[in-house]
Amino acid sequence: MSELFLVRHAQASFGSDNYDQLSSLGLQQSRWLGEHFRERDIRFDRIITGSLARQRQTAEGILAACDNKIQIEEMPGLNEFDFHLLGAEYCRLTNTPLPRRADGHRPFFQLMRLAMQAWADNTLFASELDGSCVLEESWQQFHDRVADSMTAIRNTNNAERILVVSSGGAIAMALSQILQCSVEALINMNMQIKNTGVSHLYSTQNKLVLSSFNNAPHLERIDRSDALTYA
Repeated sequence: MSELFLVRHAQASFGSDNYDQLSSLGLQQSRWLGEHFRERDIRFDRIITGSLARQRQTAEGILAACDNKIQIEEMPGLNEFDFHLLGAEYCRLTNTPLPRRADGHRPFFQLMRLAMQAWADNTLFASELDGSCVLEESWQQFHDRVADSMTAIRNTNNAERILVVSSGGAIAMALSQILQCSVEALINMNMQIKNTGVSHLYSTQNKLVLSSFNNAPHLERIDRSDALTYA
């Protein structure tokens, strides 16, 4: 039986022209998590990320801080869905104003709840009837690629501890499949997954079993009270 550590990437550059880069705080978060693993003598036999820069940068920070010299493997099925495009398409079809950068995180998260539900209900893809839907991935395709990735990871041989660095939506999708929960529960999970939050699973011969969800002991300290982020 192997262990799987499923980690959300560190804080990215929300509100900037290129979201797919870690912020200075994000870089620090990844190092703190690596230090936490080192202090607990947790070493990994395998590390896997998607192909996004923020995921790989998080993995590199963790590995550098815990002095775990292994090659990072890339699995694009662990990538996040295109939430910028999803939000824009939802706003276009519902005549809803797109939140501005100056509005901060809350209006964007509120929009994403609505957009994800519509995506899951196939309401957004139904807009293909007017010939103008710009989404390149359906909810079912997102579901399937995450499921295929987790199956491939679970079938790994000779790896006692595996570190997987992904994104909030992909992690929520993976956990919803393990727990067999509703779309609403999936969306709720997605909204509360912390940057560098760790979900711990055991991989048995037949399935993955969730042991703990969204832990961030490396951030839950008085001197790091401002370091807990969700974007």
